Amino acid sequence: MTAVWVAAALVLIGAIAWARCVRSPRPPPLPEAWRAMVRALPQACCVPDTLQARYEQRAEAFLRDKRFVGCNGLVVSDQMRVTVAGFAALLSLRDEATNFPAVRSVLLYPAAFLVRHDEPDEFGLVDDEPVEQIGESWQGDRIVLSWEDVEAALAGDAVNVAIHELAHQLDDEQPWSDGAPAMADYTRWSAVMQREYERLRRHRRPPVLDPYGAESPGEFFGVVSEAFFQRPVELRRHHAELYALLSDYYRLDPATHPPQWLPAA
Repeated sequence: MTAVWVAAALVLIGAIAWARCVRSPRPPPLPEAWRAMVRALPQACCVPDTLQARYEQRAEAFLRDKRFVGCNGLVVSDQMRVTVAGFAALLSLRDEATNFPAVRSVLLYPAAFLVRHDEPDEFGLVDDEPVEQIGESWQGDRIVLSWEDVEAALAGDAVNVAIHELAHQLDDEQPWSDGAPAMADYTRWSAVMQREYERLRRHRRPPVLDPYGAESPGEFFGVVSEAFFQRPVELRRHHAELYALLSDYYRLDPATHPPQWLPAA
């Protein structure tokens, strides 16, 4: 498994040499009521003053560029749009961050939804029974979220499906990697992530991290990103090196300014 992280790092280092910067036009400003919603996101209290303008601009860009679709009768409100855009902005405060270019649509369901997958398992069999999901990330297309579970994250639930699926989109921006999004220091990333991933695979139920992260390096990145924003103090206490890595990557320090959770819906 070490080869997965190292190989991804080496390929991505080479890819950076060919990257070109494109200046995006400044999006129109948010209405003041929407700006207040973005600032009121519980997880956003860790955004420093020096990044506040960028945070709001990234949220504006996400709202401008993405289509929100309500499913199973859900009527998408401004609050829903702004909440998801706020989470997207939190994950894209790095200087080199993009505006999730592959995401064209955000599909919102009222609650968990049923999905039928047609991919064969390790035995070559296809199970046609629908599976209940709270979120999905489609490479090169969309994210799908249960609004009930997004709301639960605002009230302090350890699971944050929006952060998790958006982290998959960051990972997918480098399609040849798994669990290694675009960054400057791949050597450090691969060393820390590999060590923590193996730790989770050995113990399955260590403090803070959801055991689902042991499924793959990609799922591990989604899970640790959730923990970083939902349980930052605990993550720093039990996984200090991992916390420091994510803090440098996301340019935030939520353990110093932990979220003030909203009342449960």
